Amino acid sequence: MTAPDPMLERLRTLAAGTRGSGRAAAPRDDVHHMDGVDHVDDVDDVDAVLDLVFAWFRACFRPSRAGGRSGVFHYEVGTPLGVRHRYVAVTGGTCTTSRTLDGTPDATIGVALDDLVALAVGAAKGTDAFVSGRLKISGDAFFAMNWIEWFGSRSRDSARPGGETA
Repeated sequence: MTAPDPMLERLRTLAAGTRGSGRAAAPRDDVHHMDGVDHVDDVDDVDAVLDLVFAWFRACFRPSRAGGRSGVFHYEVGTPLGVRHRYVAVTGGTCTTSRTLDGTPDATIGVALDDLVALAVGAAKGTDAFVSGRLKISGDAFFAMNWIEWFGSRSRDSARPGGETA
């Protein structure tokens, strides 16, 4: 058995510190602020948490599962300081993340920061968050459903970056 990934452990620590807002994620321009993760209260903290989450997503990308398909996921993340944007681009078997995008994303996902962290560590399921209104999708919903296939389960202790299991 391999040691747990430090990024995953840090995310789990953050997730354990959330109270869960219970609020629904609002669509596009009005994503609600979270009221969990109490220690995330300035720009540097918010950006550090987002950078960690999206580095973890990038590390968990499974190129073989993408099967040569490509596209861009746009995340609108509600934070205590307002909405923050992140982009995850998949092309040519690679995954990149950024704060800006030239062009149009295939799907936009609106979610509160505490819910995003919970999704990243497997403490919440995307389908449950969607059905309960805590996660909103606009654009190509069928493309958005590729997320779980391309990035796999990030919650298992045996999960390794790249989607391989022990």
